[in-house]
Amino acid sequence: MALLSKIFRGLPKKVVASGSSALKVARVFLSTRHSKQSSAAKLDEHRKETSCASIRVPRKWIDPEIVSAGIRQMMSLLEPGQPLGDLNDFAKAYATEIFCKRLLRKNDGDVDKACEKFKQALGWRQTHEEVLTSRKFAFSGDERVIGSDLQRRPVIYFCMKNQMLSGAQCLDQKVVTMLQAIDSMPAGVEKTVHIWDL
Repeated sequence: MALLSKIFRGLPKKVVASGSSALKVARVFLSTRHSKQSSAAKLDEHRKETSCASIRVPRKWIDPEIVSAGIRQMMSLLEPGQPLGDLNDFAKAYATEIFCKRLLRKNDGDVDKACEKFKQALGWRQTHEEVLTSRKFAFSGDERVIGSDLQRRPVIYFCMKNQMLSGAQCLDQKVVTMLQAIDSMPAGVEKTVHIWDL
């Protein structure tokens, strides 16, 4: 709660004090980015003080030779006779050098772990091809992209109170919402911000 009070310090007191829903507070917060420069600077200062995004976890430096070897090893899994050789073209299309590098970075250069995640990700894409291409889902609750923050990261709002289906049945809507967020990301942005209205 203390973290939320710090985040909302820069908002008008009547918005925070009135017990407004998280969605209303988020809208006011997002709308302030279009106001005067001083307000944006003030919000940016508060974001730096309170945002989890400002906390950087140092990653181990990864030798470029390990990265190259890891990419070759992951890509070799797609060849005929290998574990991912039977995947369809849709799943294989996601197997890019950028994706491989991201997996290696996420797993601190551990090629075996990165290869395992590579297999899981491509297998999942093949299994869920229909929702990924059609973007159709059973409406399960209030989850949507509501804008972007000062760093141009998409902001996803999710209201748990209005969730109508069980967690497993909400997966398709979550996937489509994340795809919409990714579609709205400008170049250089790779993260999203989530607001969970409990």
